[in-house]
Amino acid sequence: MAESILRGYLINKKNFAVFDEMITFITPQGKRYTCISRGSRKIESKNARNLFIGSLTEFEIFQARSEDKTSRLKKAVIIKSLEWNFETLPSFNLLNECVNALPTFNEAAYTFYVSSREMITSKQFDDKKNILIVLTQYCKILGLHLEVNHCVACGSNKIKTICLPQYGMLCNECFDDNHHQLFDLSTSKLFHFLFNSAYEKIDQFNDQYDLVIKLLSIFVKDNAGIYLETLKNYWHG
Repeated sequence: MAESILRGYLINKKNFAVFDEMITFITPQGKRYTCISRGSRKIESKNARNLFIGSLTEFEIFQARSEDKTSRLKKAVIIKSLEWNFETLPSFNLLNECVNALPTFNEAAYTFYVSSREMITSKQFDDKKNILIVLTQYCKILGLHLEVNHCVACGSNKIKTICLPQYGMLCNECFDDNHHQLFDLSTSKLFHFLFNSAYEKIDQFNDQYDLVIKLLSIFVKDNAGIYLETLKNYWHG
């Protein structure tokens, strides 16, 4: 195994064997690494004190030379830590889950992570607003684009409702009561502002936040095959 020293953000860790963990981190070069951390579940482990989700960390690893082998963590040192309570925020957990679940990882995905992390840690918005913004940007990273400015079927500006199975808005003429679900205008406007990145305009629609979080999480599941565990409670709302 070749030894490498890499800087990046820890986005996932899970228990492995008795005292070990499998960890995943991402780097500015658009790379995502998963490796085994031996003994980091032991109380006396030095690495355990430096493995916190979302913290900028230096990882010294023995990198596997082939895909059938697992890289191994030698040493982790936190460069810039986060307040501990960020791991209790649904938006923060969602962001890490989203990036870990991406089928492929690249520099655009890294930029998405860093900018979203900065938004969440700045405490500029409330947590549900953060969730909506993360979900919207995640759809774009996955290539799930919605036409929210015109009717997706005919191009009309006379919008009636959002229709996720059709990937956008529908007008009165193209809407079919027998095949399409009708949402109120406020819900459609919230989609419009979200996918136009007009986040300063969405606060007036906070009564629709829960519904749109549910709809977007289902949209991601149906079209990208990614079930977001962090949002499971919204599915039953």
